[in-house]
Amino acid sequence: MNRVMNRVILLGLVIMATGCPTQQEALDCFYKKADINKDGQISMHELERSIDNYLPWYKRVPFKVFGGIGRIMSDCDANHDHFLTQKEATIMKKTCLNSCFKKTNTISVFRCN
Repeated sequence: MNRVMNRVILLGLVIMATGCPTQQEALDCFYKKADINKDGQISMHELERSIDNYLPWYKRVPFKVFGGIGRIMSDCDANHDHFLTQKEATIMKKTCLNSCFKKTNTISVFRCN
């Protein structure tokens, strides 16, 4: 548990030192990497595959504890069709990638820095 807490503290210090990315920067990163077939939307299959490919093993349990893929869909899928689009993310800006932690983690996990 100490290793996890140390990583969280370190991430917090990095965020404080570098500032917070914008929602658009995080969305651009996410769509660049997770939209596998480049059709402008991310399906559940693409999202699951992207999480499997990019999320490090030590972040998988916290990801699931805090809602996982279901949470992403409820936060970002405005019309509940099980596809994510950047337009919907903009509509859902109060919940979709709304915190500095989510934006920073998205860019870090998908290796867009």
